[in-house]
Amino acid sequence: MKNINANTILQIVALLFLVVIGYMIFNSGSNWKIIKSELDNARQELKVSRDTLAVTKSNLQNSVKELKKLQLQKDIISRQRDSLLFDFKRKNAKDWNELEAIKDTISKNNKKLTEHKVLLDKLFGIHQ
Repeated sequence: MKNINANTILQIVALLFLVVIGYMIFNSGSNWKIIKSELDNARQELKVSRDTLAVTKSNLQNSVKELKKLQLQKDIISRQRDSLLFDFKRKNAKDWNELEAIKDTISKNNKKLTEHKVLLDKLFGIHQ
């Protein structure tokens, strides 16, 4: 035991370090497989999320179009109601000035009603 020199001890220590480093490299290779698997899963989930987002965006655009159509339909109904009310007022008007004011209002209302109907027809794809 007395004849063991420092070089032999350093060689044994270096060999132990090489064994430890080799073991760590071997284990890290399996860790890389796990990391690669997790990255592949994350990519797949990201792809699914993008697809879902595209579908949601499309549905949202369709909903906005439907809301515009409903708004125009509401406007048309309210203009038709106003037209009926003005027509009733015209029939029951007492003086000429009141009748002229109602007549002007009816013509403006009918013009707007026609514009809204044309716009609604365009949105529904009805071309006349």
